[in-house]
Amino acid sequence: MHFNPTVTVSGSRIVLGDIATIQGAGDQHKALARLPVGSSPAPGKSKDFYTVSVINSLQHRRGVTNIDWQGSPNIAVTRTATRISQKQIEAILGQFLQDNRNKLPKADIRLQILRAPDELILPEGNVTWQVTPSRAAILGSSSFSIAFAVNGTPAGNCIVRSRLKALANVAVAAVSLQRGERVKQSSIRLEKRDISKLDAPYTELAGLIGKETLKTINAGTVLEHDFIGLPSIIHKGEMVTIVARRGTMRLTAKGLSRENGHKGEMIRVKNISSNKMVYCRVDRPGMVSVEF
Repeated sequence: MHFNPTVTVSGSRIVLGDIATIQGAGDQHKALARLPVGSSPAPGKSKDFYTVSVINSLQHRRGVTNIDWQGSPNIAVTRTATRISQKQIEAILGQFLQDNRNKLPKADIRLQILRAPDELILPEGNVTWQVTPSRAAILGSSSFSIAFAVNGTPAGNCIVRSRLKALANVAVAAVSLQRGERVKQSSIRLEKRDISKLDAPYTELAGLIGKETLKTINAGTVLEHDFIGLPSIIHKGEMVTIVARRGTMRLTAKGLSRENGHKGEMIRVKNISSNKMVYCRVDRPGMVSVEF
């Protein structure tokens, strides 16, 4: 039997046949080749074995008597590895975004890597992976976790810190808009913005014209659906009919609306007869109601 000075292995365990050349054939020689010697170094690493130590560890094994041990007194064992570079990590994330395009908005998706491993060293074999974004919706994720497996066995994972942008044309207030103001063509414009942290921006101007702002909006603000509503059906300063109900009783009075109101919304109305301010529900154009 001849010990080799340098050997390369791929598995996690070293057997005698990995580090020595065994002359002869037959079941006995095959059994010798399968005798365990020790653990392999980490993937991509090397470690030394001393021939004397190997021989001593095998003395109690059957079939090792009367063997002529020859060869190198030291054996340098190197374990092969699969190396995953930072560029490959970026490519994995790029492919993940492409595969999940249906979950992302119609926008120019840009991934900026902020922090990622320079290299991952995995055991040699068939490498697979699973990507998990920090947010289930993907958009708005600040990191991605990549779990690697080799030949179906978990082999390591890494966290990639990133910034995910989605650039799209969205409606922006060209001027400051007050609450209750009608949206006009001249008061809005389309601009390309990052929508990754927006909930529901308008991507077209046509759906905004003639609607009404539900809050004060500063110039340059992206218009989202929560900011805009249908036009008020009752307007500030408008004369309305107040319908007061109690059980089957129904009374009416004239009132003056003190603010704009959408259907179902509670607004302040001044009762003309009593000169009192009451909160009424908007029912339809020109009519509000109150329970008493």
